[in-house]
Amino acid sequence: MLIFLYGPDSYRRQQKLKEYIDRYKAKYEAFSLSNFDFGQEEDWAKFKDFSRSKSLFESSKLGMLFNIGDAENKKEMIGILKENLESKDLTLIISEDKKPIKDFNFLLKKPLRQAQGKQVIVWEFENLIGVELEKFLEKESEVRKLSLDRESQNLLAQIYGGNIWGLITELDKLSLLNERKITRIVLESQLNTSLPINTFSFINQMRNSENIGQRLSILEKLLESGDPAMIFNILAV
Repeated sequence: MLIFLYGPDSYRRQQKLKEYIDRYKAKYEAFSLSNFDFGQEEDWAKFKDFSRSKSLFESSKLGMLFNIGDAENKKEMIGILKENLESKDLTLIISEDKKPIKDFNFLLKKPLRQAQGKQVIVWEFENLIGVELEKFLEKESEVRKLSLDRESQNLLAQIYGGNIWGLITELDKLSLLNERKITRIVLESQLNTSLPINTFSFINQMRNSENIGQRLSILEKLLESGDPAMIFNILAV
């Protein structure tokens, strides 16, 4: 069996990978689990041995594959993958941050997935935006028993955007607070504790100042002391 996970949202991709691993742990008492990163030259030989070897002591094998486009022998790699489309004993999970290169386009072609009972299970993880990002933020907040008001939700979405790892890290920090209801004031206070300067205070000073020279000076301090992308995102709110 082949499972193909791809897309720039590495957080949700990693969560789906973990979900499959947990399923295997629950289903099989004894199974082999191995990682292969084909950016590492030595992993090619290890993978060939893993995919073709049999064991009397393991009922199933699960292999996690990364950077398949860097495999030493792409033609042989494609052959191994296609050979295992219907395998009951070996499951290969491929995780990539983008669509496969031309040689591996067969992973996405429906005729191959549907022909003769062969199947590649495909999950795509694009960066979340708009309503989908809002739903994700609400769900993850509920998991942590947090109640975010609309302003704090908008601020988090604006600051972190498609950076789901950063968003999750911030929610984890907020979950350590005694406060369960998160307002913009609470959020700004929490964010400032992890920044080298009082970012929101400086931004308010810059917004309120009518002196262009003073505003530029404050902006320079902000950019020197913090993440420029984050600063501009906050300014856009």
